[in-house]
Amino acid sequence: MKTNYPGPGFGVRCALFMSALSALAILPAILPASRASSAMDAQERGGRTKTTPTPTPKPATPRQSEANPRRPKPSRPTGPHAEIMPPSGGAWIRLIWVPPGTFTMGSDTGEPAEKPAHRVTISEGFYIGHYEVTQAEWQAVMGNNPSNFKDCGGNCPVEQVSWDDAQKFIQRLNQTNDGYVYRLPTEAEWEYACRAGTTGDYAGNLSEMAWYADNSGNRTNPVGQKRPNAFGLYDMHGDVWEWCEDWYHETYAGAPTDGSAWLSGGKHEYRVLRGGSWGRNAALLRSALRSWGPQNHSSNHLGLRVVAVLRTQ
Repeated sequence: MKTNYPGPGFGVRCALFMSALSALAILPAILPASRASSAMDAQERGGRTKTTPTPTPKPATPRQSEANPRRPKPSRPTGPHAEIMPPSGGAWIRLIWVPPGTFTMGSDTGEPAEKPAHRVTISEGFYIGHYEVTQAEWQAVMGNNPSNFKDCGGNCPVEQVSWDDAQKFIQRLNQTNDGYVYRLPTEAEWEYACRAGTTGDYAGNLSEMAWYADNSGNRTNPVGQKRPNAFGLYDMHGDVWEWCEDWYHETYAGAPTDGSAWLSGGKHEYRVLRGGSWGRNAALLRSALRSWGPQNHSSNHLGLRVVAVLRTQ
């Protein structure tokens, strides 16, 4: 019978192979001690000794968690938006940078409360909510959900929120000391952000931009489903009314022209509301339209949007 004999040297090769396997098996125990052991290994293999500097190990990056949430580094904005983490770590509030500028606030052809139309200069830009504050964001910060319409996975705007409730939410955000100061928009900031450079009644085609009486299905709808305005902001018209910082005044006579909150004169117990809601007709969603409510009043038409500015101290 012919035998397929492997030929001369086979046993030697097997021995070398088994020796290599044995070396690999003990390698993990040898390697960590020092670079001297690496040089010795090279000599044992008959190779040329080469000393390689030991690299300085990089510190491990901690994993993001609720105890250590990722936060933006406070700085002048360099991009179109910033993402801010509420203190619970459970949701993000996305904020859009609105640049400074000058615009005409109010309308001389609208309601008496919208007159006189006047020029306002926003000298400092600010961040404002990409969307109205959602139920999920409110839940993450406050630990509850006061809303009436809760069947949209937390993506509908929070409602049944009074001005006083909004202040408690903002206080929680400010307790994070993350480099930003959170607040409600001033009425001037709100209209400037809503108009986004436009001068007409709306910032675009209303049916494409807003949930209101004609298309809402008699309820709130998830944020961000309609078209944004030119600043990239969603639902400035419709879905829920949005609280502003200002006291309500029956006209703009004597109103600030620098974009600040109007907190003198007027009706101290009433705060400004803007934007209209899911149950209102088109006339009440105009960019210049003003409404008001007692600061302790809540309903399923009332929500909020937050502003953030860099903390200076």
